[in-house]
Amino acid sequence: MRAGIHQRIAAIGAAACVVLASGAAGGTSGGAASAAVPTTRTAPTQQSTVVVRGLAFPEGRAMRLGLVGCDDVYERVAESPQAMIGTGPGSAPAGERVLRYDLVGGNALGPLSYVSSVALTQSAGLTAYAEQGTTGVVWAGYQEPADRRTGRVWFGRAEVVVPAGRWTRIEATDLTYSWSKWDMYAQAPVVDQEGDEGADDAAEETAEETVPDGTLADMVVRHRGDGAGFVMTGLGCDGNEFAIDALRLHTAGTATTYDIEGLETSVGMPAPPVRRAEAGQPVELRGTLADSTGAPLSGVTMRLESRAVGATGWKLERVVDVVDGAAVARVQPERATSYRWRFVDRPMAEGSVSAAVTIEAASGASGSPSASPSPSPSGGADPTPSPSPTKSAEPTKSASPTKSAQPSTSPSPTKSAEPTKNAEPTGSAEPNTSPSTSPSATTPPVDPT
Repeated sequence: MRAGIHQRIAAIGAAACVVLASGAAGGTSGGAASAAVPTTRTAPTQQSTVVVRGLAFPEGRAMRLGLVGCDDVYERVAESPQAMIGTGPGSAPAGERVLRYDLVGGNALGPLSYVSSVALTQSAGLTAYAEQGTTGVVWAGYQEPADRRTGRVWFGRAEVVVPAGRWTRIEATDLTYSWSKWDMYAQAPVVDQEGDEGADDAAEETAEETVPDGTLADMVVRHRGDGAGFVMTGLGCDGNEFAIDALRLHTAGTATTYDIEGLETSVGMPAPPVRRAEAGQPVELRGTLADSTGAPLSGVTMRLESRAVGATGWKLERVVDVVDGAAVARVQPERATSYRWRFVDRPMAEGSVSAAVTIEAASGASGSPSASPSPSPSGGADPTPSPSPTKSAEPTKSASPTKSAQPSTSPSPTKSAEPTKNAEPTGSAEPNTSPSTSPSATTPPVDPT
């Protein structure tokens, strides 16, 4: 089965992009609630940067991509987000590449982190860019101690804006949220059982349980204890294209920055069927292309490069299509020559090069040139026939066509023309295969349990 770079990004993205489910509620069993609430931020005891290759986030719940509704966390517009990885604009906040999305509007997409302690979560967010600006929403979750081992979680909502034309940092722990309680198992608001005094029965049945606006830290203080939760920072509510990078989570003393980069690739060159061939004879060379997981890539090209033994610098032999992770080319070396395959660096994937293989070219037969115009002079110099004028004119008559025809039948020009005939005229097709301007295949969200 073919898997191009776009399709590979899509497959990895499908596993990374999830719909908010019962994650916060699922991680709350066991342990006593802690009433200790930090009032100031502290420096992390451990800091690290994780390079994410083509949306292959590390396993676990610390960081992944989420897709939610902008107005209602579970009410999403039908779409399959398409991931684009590329360079720019300007310098990336982390590394060299950034992650782009262009949503239809009404949904928000971005990093989703589940945490076991809201009180110890001091930073969660991202750095974003939008050429025309964009709007988004941050959803936060907190489970108070009284609701442990249930699906009831407080949902907080805060709107955010990314100004046009500049990289902007969004920090979820600094925001003030509007809070209401939800049942994450039922994916529905929790009805306030007490209700307001004097309210009719219908109003009591539909009244959601709410509390005053506040930050995540305010919720921990208000409900007298720590709890599990989540933070999901999503952009694209207005349908404008945006880019994100440097996703960050600082919780329980550990701060991690996630750097979005292209697929890591590996190019190989299997041993050819022969290492020594007669000069000018064809030799088949094969190359392989895979990502860091070993999955073969297709829908791209590789360059076959050559260098004569003793020479300096590599030159392009030809550009070859990669099908099911394999490329094939035939060469006809006239002398000992080394060959290698190169996958050129591009926005969605990083370049790589294979080890070189040398083909020795043996000399061909050397007797053919000596059989050239020798009959002509011997015939013209033969004095044995009768010295009559008729016979003496014959050598001159026959020598003229013999000498003029002889160079054209020599095999030397034909051999020297063979490399030109078989060489590929250009490698111009390669830039056109760059996937930087094309979105990936669809990345349907999945629902983790």
